[in-house]
Amino acid sequence: MGTLLWSANEKFSTMLRLLIIILYCAGTSLAEAQTFTREKVVGTWVSTEVSFTTDREKAEAESATFEKVRRGLINSKFVFGRNGLFLIQLPANAPSEFRELEAMNNKMWHIRSEEQKLFVGTLDEDLIMINVKISNGSYYFLIEDTPLVLKMEKRSR
Repeated sequence: MGTLLWSANEKFSTMLRLLIIILYCAGTSLAEAQTFTREKVVGTWVSTEVSFTTDREKAEAESATFEKVRRGLINSKFVFGRNGLFLIQLPANAPSEFRELEAMNNKMWHIRSEEQKLFVGTLDEDLIMINVKISNGSYYFLIEDTPLVLKMEKRSR
């Protein structure tokens, strides 16, 4: 009986060690996948969807505005250069008001990895602040101080 109990305890101990190793490996893999680094940001990001963080009814009431925003931002490119320079390339059919965004071109971009934030301009000017959310493998740029949410796809490095 003692040997049987020893055998069961040994098996339990071995399984527990194995479970701890598996959880450790899975945890570090997930942490690595969610790490937000400058290297992961560098490249061209294209806006594939535009949405608002406000109520759906309010957005529908302002459908003309929403359509203008969609035309201005769908397929726009956010280029985060390896050299630290930012460019925004708007679609050809973007409303003229959106051309003001091009004032951010050739400004420095910065990253706050631990907060998952990007910003363009100096620390004093903050031309644009972007909170980056990762959900189900998709990247979302939430433009700070606006209700805009852009679903983004990275197209190149």
